[in-house]
Amino acid sequence: MEKDLKKQNDLVIAALLSGAILLCAGFQNGFNSLPTIEETLLTGVAGVIVSAVLVLIASILPHDIKHKLVFTRYVNEMPGGRVHRLCKQDSRIVYEDVRSHWPQVFDENISESDRNSLWYRDIYKPVRDSHEVRQAHRNFLLYRDTLSGLVTLLIVTGLWDFLGNPQLLGEVVPAVYIVLSISSLLALLAARNAGNRFVVNAVAVSQ
Repeated sequence: MEKDLKKQNDLVIAALLSGAILLCAGFQNGFNSLPTIEETLLTGVAGVIVSAVLVLIASILPHDIKHKLVFTRYVNEMPGGRVHRLCKQDSRIVYEDVRSHWPQVFDENISESDRNSLWYRDIYKPVRDSHEVRQAHRNFLLYRDTLSGLVTLLIVTGLWDFLGNPQLLGEVVPAVYIVLSISSLLALLAARNAGNRFVVNAVAVSQ
């Protein structure tokens, strides 16, 4: 399922990363140097190739690292391990009802890794094909992979700036780092919110 959802996101991810790259190019080289709409349409084939490369960039990092980036945790990063706390913050959930329904998941004494596994098995899997859960899962993957692409671009930009030949493209202007950093932060917050929402949506649908 995750592979299908990721495929549905490919064009949106390519568009988001393209927008960040165009904004960086505008600051780096001047906005007057950006191609016009007509020129962009005439280079459609190149655009398809660039889009494929951008989607590939977003897929470079392993899933585990992506999740650690999104939730800024080195261990037990998956939000299913914190479902008991997330449900307390959601007005759709009657916490006492879900705790009595899935006592093994909402037991305060189990570890986060065990809780995540139980959430996945007992709550998520039975409703994973429902519209609300699929949409929440898709949104999480969209922002997670967009964050991955932006972080990769930021790393590549930094490496080029320090190790590349400045005569080819010139020294990277500070605005490029600001654009990529702010874009990455926004993607991180969106991915984290979407991931938490995904976990709670599965509980809400399962009630």
